[in-house]
Amino acid sequence: MATSSKPRCATCNKAAGIFSCYGCSQHFCVPHANEHRQLLTKELDEEIILAHDQIQQNINENTTKPQLHPLMKQIDEWEQQSMNKIRQAADEARKQLLSIIEKHMDNIKKSLGLLTEQLNKARVDDEFVETDIKEWKERLEKLKKEMNAPQSIKIQQDNNMIGFISKILINENLSTIDIFEKIQGSVQIEDNGQVISHDQTISDSAVRGRCEYSSGQHRFRFKIEQLDGNKWSFFGIVSKDTAIQPSSYFAPTTYGWAGKNQIYLNGVQNIGFDGYKSDMEINDVLELFVDCDRRRIRLTNERTHSTCELDVNVTKCPFPWQLSFCLAYPRDRIRFLL
Repeated sequence: MATSSKPRCATCNKAAGIFSCYGCSQHFCVPHANEHRQLLTKELDEEIILAHDQIQQNINENTTKPQLHPLMKQIDEWEQQSMNKIRQAADEARKQLLSIIEKHMDNIKKSLGLLTEQLNKARVDDEFVETDIKEWKERLEKLKKEMNAPQSIKIQQDNNMIGFISKILINENLSTIDIFEKIQGSVQIEDNGQVISHDQTISDSAVRGRCEYSSGQHRFRFKIEQLDGNKWSFFGIVSKDTAIQPSSYFAPTTYGWAGKNQIYLNGVQNIGFDGYKSDMEINDVLELFVDCDRRRIRLTNERTHSTCELDVNVTKCPFPWQLSFCLAYPRDRIRFLL
């Protein structure tokens, strides 16, 4: 008896799987192939497209009415909490001051009462001279000052109350969105500019980012998805006006790091500069920090926590800067992490 060599349908388990799905690597018979495709279309319409439209709507709302952005609510809450703290502190201070003022006024009344008795007695007895008049004037003036501006009561700020009302700060995430855009050599850009991949040859190949940087601080993260046994790739910056070439790390405006303990300063190779040791491995995540304000770049391996900083001479590497990469070995592959 002849047996069928056809794979089984993933839905009905019949040996009639004549259609293979590239996405899930399963086989389907004719009816269930159509059904599988309809399910994918439904998922696209009801989940992906819906989520896309919701994000687009949120972008439109935040663009036309930025004051309604959820982060604005945090500032509103901070403002309200600060006002509540101020009101509470002010109410407590008022109550304390009222109690002190009442006691103070009682003391002034007593002092004034004693002076009243002396004045009445002096008038009745008709026994007073210039020195008595002067003394009574001074005492009355003193009571007047004590009533309006008592020397024993002072209102001041307590500088030791650190953080009573904290200053609000706006912290911008330094992560900047860029993509791979320009290439030169045996490399290609994939996944909408998020991935660069070398072909199966051995040859220097250069890649540039899209954006330009002249000010501020910018943080980028990359994942090494494939790395040849030579463990060599270049990460750095280059002046935008420098023409792209396959061996981009030799460009006179280039600064950055590569494998084999190599650092490039103005396109000049420096082995082990400032103690640098390359430790790139497959699946490593590298962070490239570009500080235009301080004219400095830094590379950090998140797995090993190793870090290295380079000062950039802007007379040799003028603004604007662009991200610069170089792959040289078969199937090396790097991904932008957004």
